Amino acid sequence: MKREVRTVVYDDDLRIEAYRFKEIMQPFPNHFHEHYVIGFVEEGQRALSCRNKEYSLNKGNI
Repeated sequence: MKREVRTVVYDDDLRIEAYRFKEIMQPFPNHFHEHYVIGFVEEGQRALSCRNKEYSLNKGNI
Protein backbone atom coordinates (compact mmCIF):
# COMPACT_ATOMS: atom_id res chain seq x y z
CA MET A 1 0.00 0.00 0.00
CA LYS A 2 1.37 3.40 -0.99
CA ARG A 3 1.70 5.98 1.74
CA GLU A 4 1.00 9.65 1.00
CA VAL A 5 3.60 12.10 2.27
CA ARG A 6 2.99 15.86 2.38
CA THR A 7 5.80 18.09 3.59
CA VAL A 8 5.63 21.90 3.80
CA VAL A 9 8.53 24.21 4.70
CA TYR A 10 8.51 28.02 4.86
CA ASP A 11 11.71 30.06 4.52
CA ASP A 12 11.43 33.39 6.38
CA ASP A 13 14.44 34.94 4.64
CA LEU A 14 13.32 34.11 1.09
CA ARG A 15 9.62 34.36 1.94
CA ILE A 16 8.77 31.23 -0.05
CA GLU A 17 6.94 28.02 0.70
CA ALA A 18 8.27 24.66 -0.45
CA TYR A 19 5.96 21.66 -0.74
CA ARG A 20 6.89 18.03 -1.30
CA PHE A 21 4.19 15.56 -2.22
CA LYS A 22 4.84 11.84 -2.55
CA GLU A 23 2.38 9.16 -3.71
CA ILE A 24 -0.46 11.71 -3.98
CA MET A 25 -3.22 10.58 -6.33
CA GLN A 26 -5.53 13.58 -6.17
CA PRO A 27 -7.11 15.38 -9.11
CA PHE A 28 -7.37 19.13 -8.64
CA PRO A 29 -10.28 21.20 -9.97
CA ASN A 30 -9.55 23.94 -12.50
CA HIS A 31 -7.91 26.81 -10.65
CA PHE A 32 -5.24 29.50 -10.90
CA HIS A 33 -2.61 31.01 -8.64
CA GLU A 34 -1.91 34.68 -7.99
CA HIS A 35 1.76 33.83 -7.50
CA TYR A 36 4.43 31.80 -9.26
CA VAL A 37 4.31 28.03 -8.83
CA ILE A 38 7.26 25.85 -9.86
CA GLY A 39 7.07 22.08 -9.82
CA PHE A 40 9.62 19.32 -10.36
CA VAL A 41 8.79 15.67 -11.07
CA GLU A 42 11.26 13.44 -9.17
CA GLU A 43 9.62 10.10 -10.02
CA GLY A 44 6.72 8.81 -12.09
CA GLN A 45 4.41 10.95 -14.21
CA ARG A 46 1.83 13.67 -13.85
CA ALA A 47 -0.92 14.81 -16.18
CA LEU A 48 -1.40 18.58 -16.45
CA SER A 49 -4.05 20.61 -18.23
CA CYS A 50 -3.35 24.28 -18.95
CA ARG A 51 -5.30 26.61 -21.25
CA ASN A 52 -7.24 23.70 -22.73
CA LYS A 53 -4.06 21.76 -23.59
CA GLU A 54 -3.03 18.46 -22.03
CA TYR A 55 0.57 17.80 -20.99
CA SER A 56 2.30 14.70 -19.68
CA LEU A 57 5.07 15.50 -17.21
CA ASN A 58 7.73 12.87 -16.66
CA LYS A 59 10.63 12.27 -14.28
CA GLY A 60 13.02 15.24 -14.43
CA ASN A 61 10.48 17.71 -15.87
CA ILE A 62 10.03 21.14 -14.33
